[in-house]
Amino acid sequence: MGKNIINNQEFTYDDKYSHKDFTGRRLTDAKDLNGITIFGSCFSQEIPDTKVFPNDMTGVVFYNCNLDNVFISDGNSTIGCSQRKFKVQNDLMDWILDKDLKPAEPIMKKEFEKLGISTDPKDIPKDKMDESIIESKLKEIK
Repeated sequence: MGKNIINNQEFTYDDKYSHKDFTGRRLTDAKDLNGITIFGSCFSQEIPDTKVFPNDMTGVVFYNCNLDNVFISDGNSTIGCSQRKFKVQNDLMDWILDKDLKPAEPIMKKEFEKLGISTDPKDIPKDKMDESIIESKLKEIK
């Protein structure tokens, strides 16, 4: 068990699952998750609402974790975690999704704006591009 102090409060976290990179991995068969605290780990997935954890998992506290595109069931909690939903669009870029899972804005919005690329979802190409819109724009500029 590890310990950490945040905002003058000490808490204990599970060493097996804390400070680790589980990007793209699934832990659906794990039997030792209930009731633990996981600190500073990445569980990010490519597909929104991916089920990474067992269906019957309860009492887990995720603290400062990356839970982008991860489904977290009721009975578990998050503190200071990233829980964005995003998906690759036809411009081959990740876009943050709204509550209806429709593209809202590109994750790399500042880069789009810097290059003069529209950040309006209606301007996402109807057909899948051969290269990302950013790569295409950079070639165009050169």
